[in-house]
Amino acid sequence: MATNEKDREVVLQREIPFARELVWKAITDPDHMKRWWGPDGFTIEDPAMDLRIGGAWTFDMVGPDGTRYPNHSVFTEINPPSRLHFDHGDGKRVWFKSSILLEVAGKGTLVTLRHLFPSKESRDEVVDKYGAIEGGKQHLAKMEAYIRERLS
Repeated sequence: MATNEKDREVVLQREIPFARELVWKAITDPDHMKRWWGPDGFTIEDPAMDLRIGGAWTFDMVGPDGTRYPNHSVFTEINPPSRLHFDHGDGKRVWFKSSILLEVAGKGTLVTLRHLFPSKESRDEVVDKYGAIEGGKQHLAKMEAYIRERLS
């Protein structure tokens, strides 16, 4: 049975009170992103970002129990300071297609994270088994706190 994109996606949004150029910097500078990226309790090690179409973005996400999760993305679209699209996986396979959109909104920036999975089942596994929605909310809250404390 075929599924539409809505059945295969996770979309998270948060409006934060900072200019999108500042948000862009927090996301695209590995020295900044390693200090806030990921859900609560996770850290980032060995980040590298080749910010060009076809360039790789790599890092290890380290869980609270010390488990290392290699991440490897390849940029498919870059439009500073408003849009990043990338294929996200582990370097061996693509897990999902992802985008980060930054839109001027209110007194700041509306950040939209969108992950499109190959199937409804793979999307449901990430949501149910790994808590992707709650982890994504934590992730966006950490970004806002980091920008407030370190960049603004």
